[in-house]
Formats: sequence, structure tokens, C-alpha cells
Amino acid sequence: MADTSEKLTDFAKRGQEAVSSAFDAWTDAVGSLTSFRPSAAEAQSLLDSSYGAAEKVLASQRDFAKSVLEAGVQVVETVGEQADKVSAKARTTAARKTTPTV
Repeated sequence: MADTSEKLTDFAKRGQEAVSSAFDAWTDAVGSLTSFRPSAAEAQSLLDSSYGAAEKVLASQRDFAKSVLEAGVQVVETVGEQADKVSAKARTTAARKTTPTV
């Protein structure tokens, strides 16, 4: 379970870094707009770079969500396996107690 916690912490950190990076790119882009009047080509380039940054954030969020989902599935599988073992042991113990001795 500690391994899963470490993975989730790492995924959260990477997600925060991606959002922070995208925000920095956005603020840089907005800051650059206040200091000059872009030509049509520059405005198009700025638009493309803004959407490119948004695409990177979305891709990072998707990867993060998939990683969290994968980690969650692993936890559920591990818990299920442990529950199966305990249940099997309980059935065996119960069967021994109910079997008459001759």
C-alpha cells in the first residue's frame, strides 16, 4: 500500500507542475500582449501557442487520471485477493468445525 501512496503523491505532484507550467505560459502570453500590438501572424502564433499549452495540460491531466485509475484498480485487486484468502480460510475452518468426528 505504501507503494500506491507514493505513486499517488507523485502523480499529484506531476499534475500540479503541469498546471503551474501552463499558467506560467499563459501569464507570459498575456503579459506580452500588453507591451505590443501583434500583427495578424503574431496573433495567430499566440493563439496556436495558447491552444498548444492547453492541449499539454489536458494530456497531462488525462495521463494523471489514468495513473490514478490504474493505482486504484491495483488497490481493489489487492484487497479482493486478500478478502478471498481470508474467506477461503474461514470456510475451511468452519468446515472442520462442522465435520463430525467418529
